[in-house]
Amino acid sequence: MKKIFTLLFALLSAIILHAQVCTTTGFDVCTSGSGITSDFRNAVLITGTGSALTVGAKYKFNNAIPSLNLDAVISIDAMVNATMTGASSPNIDDDNSANETNLSGSQASLFAPRIAPNQTLSCTSRSGYVEFTVKFYTHYTGNAAPAPGTEIAVSNLNFLHFDMDGFTQGNNGWYKETGYVKIIGTDPINYGAAGTELTSSGNNAGWLLTYGSTTERNGVARCAEVIEKTIYSQPQAAISFRMGYDYKAPTSNCSSVSIQPTRQYGSRFGCFNLPAGGPLPVSLINLAVNYNTGNTTISWTSLQEHNLDSYEIQRSFDGTNFEVAGNISANNLTSVQQYKFTDNVAAFNSKYIYYRIRIVDLDHSMKLTNTVSVKIADWRSNEMTISPNPSTTNAQIRIKLSKPAAGDIAIFDATGKAIQRQKASLLAGNNNIIINNITALPEGYYTVRLIANDEVYSTKLLIWK
Repeated sequence: MKKIFTLLFALLSAIILHAQVCTTTGFDVCTSGSGITSDFRNAVLITGTGSALTVGAKYKFNNAIPSLNLDAVISIDAMVNATMTGASSPNIDDDNSANETNLSGSQASLFAPRIAPNQTLSCTSRSGYVEFTVKFYTHYTGNAAPAPGTEIAVSNLNFLHFDMDGFTQGNNGWYKETGYVKIIGTDPINYGAAGTELTSSGNNAGWLLTYGSTTERNGVARCAEVIEKTIYSQPQAAISFRMGYDYKAPTSNCSSVSIQPTRQYGSRFGCFNLPAGGPLPVSLINLAVNYNTGNTTISWTSLQEHNLDSYEIQRSFDGTNFEVAGNISANNLTSVQQYKFTDNVAAFNSKYIYYRIRIVDLDHSMKLTNTVSVKIADWRSNEMTISPNPSTTNAQIRIKLSKPAAGDIAIFDATGKAIQRQKASLLAGNNNIIINNITALPEGYYTVRLIANDEVYSTKLLIWK
């Protein structure tokens, strides 16, 4: 009998040790690519994209890839049998998520949402998920939605889904976290570490599905046994993934079960670069820019286009920090092609404007042209200012006029949309006009335009709260 108890004790000890296995073998370290990883902090809900934590909402992460000057935007695309608003302490990204080895620490750089089933689980098996898409953009100020088609493809992309664990539930039941990644052509490929506790289900209606472990860990575990590693061989401008659960009801006494667990998920993107800039199948010549009454015209000539995707026109007011002004699709012809792009710059107050073109190939390779500039002939220096700028709760327009005028004031957001207007009676000499409803404006850059005596004045305003 003593031998039996000794054997049982040994088996129990082995089970306990197995439950505590956490191998840190470097499985979550980049094996190829740059070694650059994402840093998701301080998520901001993009105005006008939907209610927080619901389908349609988009969140911006400024400088998510600081070394590449990239922002990230994550959208909530779908919710199936799952909720985020109903989760305990709902959050698109918990910057205080605890880690496995130090529960007082955090995994602030991870994308770490909280997700729960949308109903209590008992005698009926059920599965669900929240679907996300991440896109990367050249860093831009403000929290407006980026222009469509301006996302940047990155190469050597790895996606790590950490802490895919769960627990057993009664007789033959379980609750497992799940992870899906969307299939794009021949990408991606999923990997598990030696000794993985995860189970791959393969292609599930266009998604690679992986089931988590039933060995529970604390915090967001970065143990190799519960990491799903996804590698993309081709540059990607957007990837979609799902974080969810699979509940199997116990085969007996299920009526005693009543659970609706909120789970903390964790993920990271990394190992990437901008696509390698080899020679592109096009020759671009005669890049030029001209200005005429509020509009600039950028023109260029191309030779021998082949497998070319598009031309991205970029604008700058200091010659260093560029933003996307627009896109033109390539004709993909071998004969000489002429292109023109007109940029309305009437709302901008700058003496010089700089332009360059990003040439994008069909395989997402890209090159930048040289920079050209143009002087704004009717630029006005220091005729209208705003104080304080940046502003938090109030701001005034200051302007000096030679004669009285009825002024029309308009405020434009980063997309060029007029979001606020007001009238003002202006006097000859110095004028101070209070801008209405500053506190109602979200953080970001705005253009303030004043029309008085048939003259147009404009300047930038930064709202900073």
